[in-house]
Amino acid sequence: MQEHQNWGAEALWQDLEPLLPGLSIEVLARVESTNATLVERVRRDEGTPPAGGRAGDRPYGRRQHDLHPCLLIAEHQTHGRGRQGRSWHSTAGASLTFSLSLPLEMSDWSGLSLVVGAAIAEALDPEGRRLRLKWPNDLWLDERKLGGILIETVPAGSSRMAVIGVGLNVSDRAKVADSQLNTGFACLQELIEDITPPMALARLAPTLVKALAAFPAEGFGAWRERFARRDLLQGQPITAGLLEGTGAGVNERGELLIDTARGRQTVSGGEVSVRLGGLGGPGGASAGALG
Repeated sequence: MQEHQNWGAEALWQDLEPLLPGLSIEVLARVESTNATLVERVRRDEGTPPAGGRAGDRPYGRRQHDLHPCLLIAEHQTHGRGRQGRSWHSTAGASLTFSLSLPLEMSDWSGLSLVVGAAIAEALDPEGRRLRLKWPNDLWLDERKLGGILIETVPAGSSRMAVIGVGLNVSDRAKVADSQLNTGFACLQELIEDITPPMALARLAPTLVKALAAFPAEGFGAWRERFARRDLLQGQPITAGLLEGTGAGVNERGELLIDTARGRQTVSGGEVSVRLGGLGGPGGASAGALG
C-alpha cells in the first residue's frame, strides 16, 4: 500500500495565497495527468455535454473556482505527458509532480517556459553550481536530465488560463530502465541530500509563483541574463531539425539562437526537438514526471 506523504498544504497555502489570491491547493494520491485534469476543469462549460453524452450528463459545468489559481499535486501520476506527446514516468514518493493553473492576462507568452525553469533552478541551486537549463523546457543536473516543464494555455471566457506542469526526479527510485532513457538520469537528492518531494515543493513554489505573478508585466526580458547563466546549450554543438551549429544563447523572445555555416539562425519553441551533441539526445520516454 502506498504511504502518503505530508505535504504541509496549509502552511504552503499560507505562503502562496498572498502572492496568488484565490489559490487552492489539492493533493491527489493518484491521477493520470495533473495538467490534463486542470485543463479539463477550465474547459468545462455550462450546458456543454461530454463527448458522446447528453447535456444533462454534466449538470454543474464549469465551477467559478476552476478559473481561480489551483496547485494540483499528484503523489503518483500514471500517464504524464511531455512536449510533442512524449510519455513521462513518475514514481510515488520518488518524484515531484504538480501542475499550477492561473489566469495570465498578456499578449506575449514568449519565454514563459524558460522563466519557469530558471525560477525553479534558482530556488533549488541558488549559487548556480550544478543545475542547468536545456532549451526550451528541461532541467539538467551535471549533464543528466533532472526534470521538465509542460505549459498549456486554455481559453477561459474572455481571458486565458496557463496550466504549468512540472516534474522532477527526487530520489533514485524514480529511475526507469536504461533502455527508456536517452538523456541520462539525475535526481534531486544528488544535489540536496535527503530532500523529499514535499520539501522540494516547499522550497521552489514561492520563487516560482513570484516569477509567474511578475511575468505579465516583466516578460522574459527580466530573466534573460539569469537564464543565460544556466544555459546548457551555450557554446555547445547542437542540431535542431535540419540545422547544425553551435548554441548561441537565446534572444529577447526566448527563441534559441544557433550559429551555423550559413550564419545565425533562430528556432522558436515547439518547432523542433533539440539534440545536444555529446551530452544526450532529444527527449523521449524518460524519468521525471510532467503534467
